[in-house]
Amino acid sequence: MPSVEYKGGSHPYSEAKIPRLLDAHQNGQFVKVTCKWCRPQITRNYRPMDIAQLVGDRHVMELQHRFRCEKCRRNDYMEVSFEMVIGDRIKGFPVRELVEIRTVKRPVWRDIKL
Repeated sequence: MPSVEYKGGSHPYSEAKIPRLLDAHQNGQFVKVTCKWCRPQITRNYRPMDIAQLVGDRHVMELQHRFRCEKCRRNDYMEVSFEMVIGDRIKGFPVRELVEIRTVKRPVWRDIKL
């Protein structure tokens, strides 16, 4: 289970051993995201390539603060892990699917003197 206190910047050899989203996709795993503050009500499952489209090929420790709980709106208690689903569990397994990525246009203003 990944550590919640991970701040990044560990030794490159150790960092290379941490499973990444592309590894999870190749192994047929799903990304399981759980809020440790209000669990077990909030648990979501995602496809690894859907998340990789948003944030790139990251390892599991870097993903923890990228998610925010829908109920308590906190991101410091999120736990991200890769889960293998086999056998009878695959039927009816709930997965969140990425439908589209929307970009929001916001105007940026600055004051100048004429």
